[in-house]
Amino acid sequence: MKFDVELAMLRLRTTAEIISDARGGPIRKIINGRHHKPTGRYSSAKAKRSLPWEDRRERMYFWHCEADSEVINYLAQPHRLEIDIRLRTPLIYFPDIRRDMANGSVQIREIKKVYDPHDDPEYDLKISLAREVYAGIGWSFEIVQSDEIESRSKLATVRRIQRYRNVRVTTHSQFAVLNIIEQSGGAAPFRRVAEVLGDGPSGEARLCACIVRRIATVDIAAPLKSDSPVFLVPQHPKADFGYGETLGAL
Repeated sequence: MKFDVELAMLRLRTTAEIISDARGGPIRKIINGRHHKPTGRYSSAKAKRSLPWEDRRERMYFWHCEADSEVINYLAQPHRLEIDIRLRTPLIYFPDIRRDMANGSVQIREIKKVYDPHDDPEYDLKISLAREVYAGIGWSFEIVQSDEIESRSKLATVRRIQRYRNVRVTTHSQFAVLNIIEQSGGAAPFRRVAEVLGDGPSGEARLCACIVRRIATVDIAAPLKSDSPVFLVPQHPKADFGYGETLGAL
């Protein structure tokens, strides 16, 4: 692949296009009979849809997104990025995940077991150009590797929380969580909050569902224990996120 990288970067402002599914769902179907690796779909309560995954690490990362109160919404295979660098055909890139954050930012994430840019220079060039496109519209781009996703304590916490993502949360449960945390001065132990929601496993299940729905939050990077502090989710101005846009002439 031979071309002037600096010239290609300069032309990106007019020759990069992000194309999303008009219905707001994943743009690429990744599950078919030709796969010889684990694939599946994940029913997300936060995203309110079924999301495809083609690697167990992607599914694990969904757990992180589901449990992280900073994530308002997320989508697998969110769009197709076409980058025209004056070759016969444009470079095509499908990012793994888009995350819409509570602070109004948008994160694009690529999931890899390990990533060494020297393994495939052409792919690394595509990634570098994609990063420039996203930076140009104010989105962040990062490659997330398996050691970060599979960190033992963090993975155990998010897995436990997301397990109860589809448990129903009533208005009564929301007010119960609000009251106990406010009465405790802004933070209450996990076990105490769970107890006001029900006896035994049912209370824990409802509390975890409240975390997924961004009513309450815990530190997902730490082990989840009975005395782990539970907070109310800080209120941020909500951004108007949409997945059906087509962004041309960036």
